Amino acid sequence: MYTVSTLAQLADTTPATVRFYTRLGLLKPNKDPRNGYKIYTRADKDRLNFTISAKGLGFTLAEIEQIFDQTQK
Repeated sequence: MYTVSTLAQLADTTPATVRFYTRLGLLKPNKDPRNGYKIYTRADKDRLNFTISAKGLGFTLAEIEQIFDQTQK
């Protein structure tokens, strides 16, 4: 389980990027019932790394979202 800051460090990106992708729905964290903080899983880490790699290859966020939608069916 990762916080925003920890996930950002692991993916070599910024917390703002993690929050942005969360707002877009590319990442779907759980909330810690004790304090309401967003908690990210290993799957979120993998999705973030994929998103960053795909962006680097020229995919748009809309295309990445489509890929995620197709893989969840």
